[in-house]
Formats: sequence, C-alpha cells, structure tokens
Amino acid sequence: MKTNSIPIQTELVLVGGGHANIQVLKSFAMRPIDGLRISLISDVLSAPYSGMLPGFIAGEYDFNEIHINLLHLCNFSGARFIQAKIISVDTEERLIHCENRPDINYDLISVNTGITSDYGEIVGAKENAIPVKPISHFLNKIPEVEKSITSSEQSIVIIGSGAAGIELAFAFRKKFSKSNIKPKITIIGSAERFFPEISYRCHLSILKKCSAADIDVQFGQPVIKVSKNTVTLAEGINVATDCSIVVTGARPSNWLNSASISLTHDGYIEVNNAFQSISDERIFAAGDIAKMRHQPRPRSGVFAVRAGPTLAKNLRLALNKSPLKHVSQQSRYLSLIMLDNNDVIAIWGGFFISAKWLWPIKKWIDQRFISSFTKLPKMVHNHHRSIILSENELLAENDTLLEKIFCTGCGSKAEAQILDTVLPDAVEIATKLGGDKNYLPIVNTFTDASEFSIDASLGKGQSLIQTVDSISQMISDPFIFGRISALHALSDLVVSNAIPLTALSIINIERAKKNIQKSDLTNMLAGAMLEFSKAKIKLVGGHTSQSVETSMGFALTGISRIISKIESDITLGKKAQKAFSIILTKPLGIGLILAANMRNSASEQNYQDCIKIMLQSNLKAAEFLWQNGAIAMTDITGFGLARHTENLTKALENQFRTSVGAQLNLDEIPLLPGIAQILQETSIRATLNASNKKAIRYLKGIKSRQMPLSDILFDPQTSGGVLAVVPTTRAAKLCNILKRDIAPVSNVIGTIIFQETGIFIN
Repeated sequence: MKTNSIPIQTELVLVGGGHANIQVLKSFAMRPIDGLRISLISDVLSAPYSGMLPGFIAGEYDFNEIHINLLHLCNFSGARFIQAKIISVDTEERLIHCENRPDINYDLISVNTGITSDYGEIVGAKENAIPVKPISHFLNKIPEVEKSITSSEQSIVIIGSGAAGIELAFAFRKKFSKSNIKPKITIIGSAERFFPEISYRCHLSILKKCSAADIDVQFGQPVIKVSKNTVTLAEGINVATDCSIVVTGARPSNWLNSASISLTHDGYIEVNNAFQSISDERIFAAGDIAKMRHQPRPRSGVFAVRAGPTLAKNLRLALNKSPLKHVSQQSRYLSLIMLDNNDVIAIWGGFFISAKWLWPIKKWIDQRFISSFTKLPKMVHNHHRSIILSENELLAENDTLLEKIFCTGCGSKAEAQILDTVLPDAVEIATKLGGDKNYLPIVNTFTDASEFSIDASLGKGQSLIQTVDSISQMISDPFIFGRISALHALSDLVVSNAIPLTALSIINIERAKKNIQKSDLTNMLAGAMLEFSKAKIKLVGGHTSQSVETSMGFALTGISRIISKIESDITLGKKAQKAFSIILTKPLGIGLILAANMRNSASEQNYQDCIKIMLQSNLKAAEFLWQNGAIAMTDITGFGLARHTENLTKALENQFRTSVGAQLNLDEIPLLPGIAQILQETSIRATLNASNKKAIRYLKGIKSRQMPLSDILFDPQTSGGVLAVVPTTRAAKLCNILKRDIAPVSNVIGTIIFQETGIFIN
C-alpha cells in the first residue's frame, strides 16, 4: 500500500476492469491528483483481452499473454483493489453494495463491467451449453471443451454467426488440428447471412473460407432447444453435438436491475456522449455495459478501447466540476477477424481484404495494447535521500531505512535486535530511578502473551492471559485486512493455551473525508468481528486515531484452559520422554509474496494462495495440539521461522532446566507455491529478512548448496502458522489428522535437541 500525507478528499470507484477502466487507472497513475483515492472493484484478479481470445484458443498465446493483472495495475496506480461481486448501487447514499461484505463508499463512479450471455427462448441452453460471455468464465470452461472432444467423430456446435462465432469456429479448428483431431464444427445463425454490418461479397468470402476449413454453416434457423447431445432448430431439424457454445445474444449484468440508475429499454446504462449517466452526474459508464443516447453502436471492444482516454479526461473534469468533453462515436471502424491458418480478414464498412500478412499486424496491435498495461514503468516508492552525516553509518549497517520499497504487515515491525536490547535497558533504567522490580517485566521473555494468576476470581490453577498485536495495512481491501488483523492477533492467544474471551481494538485510520473514513472503518471492523465471532470472542471497545497510514491491532484477553487428567499425565511424563518433534501448520513465504506483490512480481495464483493462508485461523490447530500432547507452542510471525524456533527452545530451557536446541529439516518445511522460484531466481526479500538473520544467536549447518533457499527461515509471516513441540511418538499421527481435518499443509519439520544450543539446519 502506498501512503500519502495528504488527506483523502474524494473516492473514485472503478466498477469492473474492462478496457476503458484500465485506461483510466493508468491515466491517473501517470498524472495523479492529490487527495484522490481510486478503488477498483472486480470479481477477478486478471482481466482477459477479448481481441486475443481466438489466438489463445488456437494456441498462438498463453494464458498470461492475454490477461491484464488488475492487482499489479492497481499497485502501480496507488489504487485499492477490492475483489468482490457487485449486487447494487445506491445513488442516494452513494454506496456500492457487494456480496457478503460491507458497502463501499463513492464520490464518483465509472462502470465498465462485462455482459453475460442471454439464452433468450432457447430451452435447455443454460444447462447444456457453454456461454462465451463473460469471457473470464468462458476461459475456465475451455478444459471442458477439450475433455468433450477427443476424436474426429465428435462435433462442436457454435450458436451465433457474428464475428465472435466465426473466430471461435476457426480457432477451435486450429486447436484440435494440432492434436490430429478434426471434429465436425457447425455455425448456426438465425439470420440469412453473417452479421449485417458487412457487405454481401464479404459474407460470401467468409462462407467460402468456412467451406475450405470444413466448417458447416446453417443460416435462417434459430435454435429453440439445446440438450446434452442435440441442438434443435426452429423447423425441427436436429444437429448432433458433443459440445454446444452460445455466442449469440447478451444482456447486462443482473445487478443493474436493482440499482437506481437510468437504463435503456433493454437494460443498459444510458449515457450521454461524455459517457456520463443521463440520470446521475456522478456516474460514468463505458464499454459493453453502456449505450450512448442517440448514437447506438454494436458491442465491440473497439469502442471500449477508444472510450478510455475520453472517459479518463471527463472523470478529471468532473472531479473539478468543469464542463465535460463530448464525443461523437465513429459509425465505421476497422474489424480484424482471425480465420484459418493465420489468415485475417480486415473489414472497414463495405470494404474488406483477406490476407495472411494481416496476421502480424493484428498481433502487433493486440500485443501493443496489452503490453501497455503489463509492461509498466518501474515502481518507485519513498522518494528520500539519506543525510550525508548519517549515510555511511546507514550503509554499513545495511539499515532498512534506506529501502525504497518498505514492507507492510509483519514485515514492518521493529527489528528483533532492537527489541532484545531495548527491554533490558529500559528495565535497568526504571529500576535505578526507583521502579519496583515486582512490577517490572521479566527480561527473558520469549512469548507475545502474558500470563498471571488471579485465583481469587478464577478457578484454582487458572490464569488471565493477555496479548496485544498490531499490523500495518498490507492488503488494500479493508474488509480482508480486518479479517487478517483479527486472525493474526488471535494466534498469540491460542498458542498460549488460552480460551479467548474479549478484544479491544487499536486502529490508526488514514486521514480522509468523514464518509470515506466511515466506510473504511466499517469494512475493517466488520471483517475483524466476523473472525472474532467464529472464535467466540466479543469486541468490547477500543481506540481509533487518525494517521498517514492505516494499521489495525487488538488487545486480547483470555483465561488459561484447565488441563485434563490425560493431558496432565502427558505433560508430567515429558521429562522422561526426551524425544520431541516440531510441527508447522502453515506454509512459509507470506512475507516474500507480499514483497513480490509490492514490486508487481507475484503471480495471480501466488497472491491468492497467500491470502488464503493468511485467512486460515490457527484456533482449531492450536486447540487440537494442546489437547493432544503439545508441550510448547508459538506462532510464526514477523521474526520468521528461525527466530521463533529459537524463542521456543529458550522457553523449553525454562521447563527442562537444560540447554535446548532444534534441528530443522529444510526439505520438510512447507512453502507456498512459487516461493522456491522467487528465492532462487530473484533478489526479492521482505524488509525484515536481513535483520531476522542477524537476530539468530546460533545458526549452524547451512551449506552453500542450500542458499538461497535457506532465506525462507528468516521470512516474516503475517498470520503465519502454529509451531508446536510434540512427543515424537505422536507426531506423525497428529500431523495426519491436522492435514485431513484442520490445517491441510501441516508437516513435521524438525526435532528438539537436548544439551545443545542453537538452530541446526539438516
């Protein structure tokens, strides 16, 4: 997240990552406006470019080449990315209602979402056919098409004879020919010819090429029914099919029906020729979702692409309440349709030409457009220079103060070495000044939670357990950030074998206009309370301040769990049982993924995996392990696995009154997907990585061949997993139960060593 000392005055929300809105994002990235915050709401992290869909199916492009990573574009633009599904817009209260989350506030809104397939009167199409719209969903269905067609005796029916239907037919012909399969492909159109915008000569030319590619075409026969293996036409003709694809008919998204926005008779947002809603000056729309009054045009990506610059300019003008720029949409436009064997037909009004040399031109046009949003200029953060007086000192100590991109979340916490020094010094000074030692903290503390007995008010042997934790915002979505913050703070309590009771919030909210602050705070608290309620914790109060950066934390209170006789027997036997193993319940790499994401180097799947792991509660895993023989436990957070393991061994030394070390098996440590590649192929590391490495008192056994994979030992985790010490005789069984029912990536990663000090890497 970028931070800004200028208060947020206005919220521009982009609904949908369509071709027009992504141009708006980039425009504001290149020329930002102080005090403006931009949020993009999309149900997908990557937006496909429709012009390259046929090339992808035909095998000319891979998946990433036809997608624009919306998260990366938001990072570059300093915009918030909120992955959510829109259900309505309230223009009176200026709120966007989303599915299963709090509302999003807006001052100005730009809608550029896609459209969905309209099956019309076709019976069974919804159940038995694959719709092309929205394209992001169709891409997920392509493996179904491949599974359906495995021999030349099978058939594909494409319902719709427009440009998209033609391109799909040729693309699938080329795709399957690479596997030496030649299924029957049929295009069915209700009109008497291909789409009406082209000349009759052009129609005949395309028809001839269909015949040459062995693609059957049937005109003038609307489809009335689709079953699993049959497409039925109006005159009762049945066409055999193994895969039916609907390309005809489309309609706007359903959420528009419940939004208080003026729509056309067929349900699209009606805009003037400045892309502004005719009913609300705060709403703009472009692309397939909008129709321009008095200038109806066919749905085409051409218009969305060309609308982008004008839309961006008009949004700027609207922010300053200046007169808008009005445009006249062209009545003729260039269409490039991909046919067989890289043959492309170019259509301009009544003129057309077909040639293979047009394919490199089409490819260049498409790739140039998408590369303008994927090959972004280098991100530069923290424009500061070191003061000459301190420069050499900062460089010599490799101080993170000089880093241009500083990590958030647990990657931003104070360094372990500083904390190791500060607490003893502060205790010593307070003692010299007359402080009562009975009320000063114990210096050798290796946990984040405190425990003290209050037998008078609790049962015998029970204690009150308290902890506090706070993290800076590392996820731009405030609702998800609230959930992660709660789970992160809760971990400290559950690894202390406590029954959680209450929480107090500690929140720094970014300086902003009141309704923006209200929306942000509502989202954050709703997310936190959702997770707390699952853990039976009640939020009883808190403190909220304004700052230049958003952070969220909680002070949690619980009571120690009464140990059962079985557990007591296990614990009492620990001195005789000297073989203990170490279990980790979540994969490592959260800090690396967050750091890579800040540099736009994390893939969509890497990012989603990271969010999923941070949203996995440690409550059940910790409870299960405590109830089944764990003798010590912590969670992996900002100081990384190595330092938290060391803290665990120090706590065990107090129990066993002997030297305790740990041996970690590097190959057994679970990692998030993509982490090994980041470690081995890039220099990306979380901000705390280097200082975490220095903070380890004793680290032995790392061989040169294990570098740089061993850096994972020092990666800071936000809402990381549970690290537990259990009897070795029970470790494998406990781990299997965890994997099956509670924490799917749990693994035994090492053993405890007695009469040794330090962390040994196997």
